Amino acid sequence: MRYVRDIALFCVFAIAISRVALAGVETGPGFDPAPVEIPTIAKTTPRAVTGMDLLNLRDFHGAQISPDGKWVAFVLGQAVYESNSYRSGLFIVSTEKGSKPICLGTAGPPHWKRENQWLEEDPQWSEDSKYVFYRLRNGGTWQVWKWNRGGGDPTQVTRVAHNVLSFQITADGTKLILAVEKPSLIDKKQLAEHGILYDGSFRPGAPRPVLDEMALDRTDPGRGPGRGVETETWIRNLQESKEHMATEEESGSYVLGTDVRNEKQFSKAELDSLSIGRTKLSPDGKSVAYERRLDPSESPQSGYPLFLKPTRGGKPVALTPGVLQVLDFWWSPDSKEIYYTEDRSASAEDPRPAKLMAVSATGRKARKVSDAPGLQGSCSLDRSGRLLVCTQEDVATPAQLRLIDLSTGGVRTLVDANPEFQNLQLSPNKRIDVSNQYRDHYWGHLVFPLNYEPGRRYPLVITTYLDRGMFFRGGVGDEYPIYVFAANGFAVLNFDEGEFHNSTPGDFETQLLYWASPIDGVAALIKKLADMGIVDSSRVGITGLSHGAELLDYGISHTDLFRASIASSTGYDPITYYLTSDFFRGDMSAYSLESPDGASRGRWQRISAALNARKRRRSIGMAGLRQWPVQI
Repeated sequence: MRYVRDIALFCVFAIAISRVALAGVETGPGFDPAPVEIPTIAKTTPRAVTGMDLLNLRDFHGAQISPDGKWVAFVLGQAVYESNSYRSGLFIVSTEKGSKPICLGTAGPPHWKRENQWLEEDPQWSEDSKYVFYRLRNGGTWQVWKWNRGGGDPTQVTRVAHNVLSFQITADGTKLILAVEKPSLIDKKQLAEHGILYDGSFRPGAPRPVLDEMALDRTDPGRGPGRGVETETWIRNLQESKEHMATEEESGSYVLGTDVRNEKQFSKAELDSLSIGRTKLSPDGKSVAYERRLDPSESPQSGYPLFLKPTRGGKPVALTPGVLQVLDFWWSPDSKEIYYTEDRSASAEDPRPAKLMAVSATGRKARKVSDAPGLQGSCSLDRSGRLLVCTQEDVATPAQLRLIDLSTGGVRTLVDANPEFQNLQLSPNKRIDVSNQYRDHYWGHLVFPLNYEPGRRYPLVITTYLDRGMFFRGGVGDEYPIYVFAANGFAVLNFDEGEFHNSTPGDFETQLLYWASPIDGVAALIKKLADMGIVDSSRVGITGLSHGAELLDYGISHTDLFRASIASSTGYDPITYYLTSDFFRGDMSAYSLESPDGASRGRWQRISAALNARKRRRSIGMAGLRQWPVQI
């Protein structure tokens, strides 16, 4: 039987390679060169929100205040439904009260991450606050371009042979330090003609041609997905309009790259175990702030607090001891402080759980900068250290650009990128907290059906898996439109996964809580909402992407809670073990899930939806679809 199964898997994979490798062209959304516009919208009678309203949202994809504090440059992106494409816009706005944003033109195609998300990248100002620099691809490679604050067409600044992956202006404003992609050593033409032997080094299911996936992984061996490609450091002299590859001495002075996770800063064990999270280089290039996962000896709960290390090696400094989760973090222009958004969502008593904090690079006690309601992002300071600009959003308001005067504490809106929302009727929401049978705390926001009638029990849709102050567009991945569900008669619970336990290595009973405890939290929340007389517990549906899909799979195969389910990705099943890369198989082994053909078979049986398919007594499931499948 094993031989037959292996042959079947090989045939499926071989067909996938032949179809994908020969496709030759990328598919997916295109680019619309028309710049994003922010219209002037008159106040009208509010109407119910629709899916198209959410699709047409303008999103901030980076912002930075000018050194003199008088201007803010920001990038907007927007989907274009009619042409299945995206458009962008590079804007500036004065920090004077009453100022209107000025569009300098398109910011070019989206900067896609490897996992097909739009990369947040801040535009950068010249030292004299007259010019804005940004990466743009104009029919060829990614290069740095320059816009005049006063308007006019942008001019190309860099002309290196390969893609500029990131850049940084030196403190004196005279040079650009570039991280340039090294040319790939993979001969795609030869591989396409002679075939490949799949060695487990890449994921065959990635949404990219197989040869492209091989090239990405082989330029970055052993690092896993999304760790970047090899780069060279180049220097562009802005005064002489010349550029050259950095010498060994210059490379030692300027540490730059799309990812500074390497053996100079971190141990191979840290890198291979995925314990290092996001990293951000200081403006002076001397230090790197980074997240590191806490192990069981440090904390009973899983967390990623902030640390700092010199770029040339040295002992780490704990920047946020006692803080389990940091939502985002940024450097001050002088490299002396790190600003970060501290997540205290687990606190049911705190009405403003996301707090903007600052801590010295020496690791002294952190100070609170702002506790304005909502989630902050893309923060930057002017040269004086008085004016701070951030994007800010909350559960009922899409992101807006805000200016904070640190000398007075005053906060005001600079740009509302979605003025149409003033005319939309959004359902009210309420935070709900519970403890489950494992004494773990879980929570979520209940979004009431539009025109809610007390005493009437409504069907419930559960979205997963984060509830951290972000605008309720559609759960993780924006897959399932929360406010649109509510506008059509559903109660919607945006469920948070909670704070993970640091399981004991080799102890599968504690590792199983990764799935079992959150689903038991969902059960406790459903019961509480039913006891409140709001929902009908016999009509509950659940949705999920990524970890949300893992929880969904466990929930529909191990409980009778759900009548309908939609998953946009797979959970933990034997088929995922066979069809993923060696890197992700190593990740699975952290949960004591090795080959399903060996001693792990019984453990797979306890978590797999496929191996427990006969237990799906009530749930009608659909995978990979983005429409509600049944009436519940």
